[in-house]
Amino acid sequence: MRMQWLATAMVVGLGVLVAAGTVDAKPGREPHKKHKPREPRAPKPPKEPKQPRTPTKPSPDDGRHGASPANVHFVPAGTVAIPGRGLTVSWSPDGGALAVGGRFRDKATRLRYDTRIVDVASKSLVKSFACHYFWVVATDWTDNPFLGEVIADGGGDHAVKLWDAAGQGSSECKPGQMPVADGGIRQMGQINGWITSLAFSPDGRWLAGTGKDRTVRVWQIAPGKHQWKVVLLWTDKNAGSFLSVRWAPDGRALVTGDRKGRVAVWDVDLDGDRWDDATIASFAASSWASHASWFSKNKSAVARTPRWLEGGHGAVWNVRWQPGGDRVAAVGTDGTLSVLAAASGAVVWRSGPPRASALHGLDWSPDGNLLAAAGADRRIYLYAAEDGAPYDVLTGHADLVTTVAFSPDGATLASSAGGPLLSMALLESTTGPDTAVRLWRRTTK
Repeated sequence: MRMQWLATAMVVGLGVLVAAGTVDAKPGREPHKKHKPREPRAPKPPKEPKQPRTPTKPSPDDGRHGASPANVHFVPAGTVAIPGRGLTVSWSPDGGALAVGGRFRDKATRLRYDTRIVDVASKSLVKSFACHYFWVVATDWTDNPFLGEVIADGGGDHAVKLWDAAGQGSSECKPGQMPVADGGIRQMGQINGWITSLAFSPDGRWLAGTGKDRTVRVWQIAPGKHQWKVVLLWTDKNAGSFLSVRWAPDGRALVTGDRKGRVAVWDVDLDGDRWDDATIASFAASSWASHASWFSKNKSAVARTPRWLEGGHGAVWNVRWQPGGDRVAAVGTDGTLSVLAAASGAVVWRSGPPRASALHGLDWSPDGNLLAAAGADRRIYLYAAEDGAPYDVLTGHADLVTTVAFSPDGATLASSAGGPLLSMALLESTTGPDTAVRLWRRTTK
């Protein structure tokens, strides 16, 4: 009798729990709902997300890259605490300052989701432009003929912002803010995903951006009827996500890299290729949530065929155009630096670290003679651009090197090691083993 009573009680109890919603009577999942860009919850310290795997010890060939000793042609020239995980670095046109974006959260000033300006001579932070709703992972700094010196930044909050580089900067952070007093010029929003790369055209009339929504966008920056609007966009479902974009020196083509391991060159003549007025207006009136539908209804407007496409690289984190315009370079998680003919995509040469390591950052020296590639093994590899011969290895970083950038005169290389540009493991992480921008001075020509 006692066992029968207990069984009856358990059945009755379970029925009460189901009725109250404590136990799912029919387990299932809600369909994914479209979200609005919003400020994410702050992480709960001191728990830190699991770090991606990086080498714990220098490899046996430490200090050597082919036949070149380490830190010979470029030597350490100082560091600047950001602090935080630096993910993108852009030089000012005069080479006196850096715009640095990344995973930042400053406890003292309470600034976050910002672009921080570093004075190179004093090696100090001088101001910040704040703040997006989420991390800044793309920046570009240019002397624009229409706006003066301007910094473009973008990242995880579905928006690109333009800042007057001479502005005073921000003293507080209210996510989404764009005060004119701080230097705010314009926000271009309604983007269905992270902005991963930004690049001004050589003549300053256009701004190109790539995104996780598998698009390449071009905004008009020059004054006119469509200033600040997207005037051309194409999408490619096979890209996974577009990760990097750069203009050809003559402004008549773009090179892109994507998560599916492809490098592509796209011919673009904005004077003839941009959308007509009706299409520009129609897209401007659509919200980010309706973009997929808009693309489907305007397939011819968002379709584009590249001049050439070369694949098989793993995720291509960065692409760069040779200053002379004849070649393009790309690096990816397959650990290969590829230099390709811009006209045809033919391989000129390939190289990479002596021990397999994913490559992330990339830049071409202004004279076109050197290529710098940043590795997951915490090193920066320099190559002779003509034939890929090893030139130098820079050691000193304590984490995956995300970005490298040559100064306008080519005398200094800046770098930061914030980890992978887009990483779920580091999504809320603002601390790490390497939270500074490093400078490297060239000692030989």
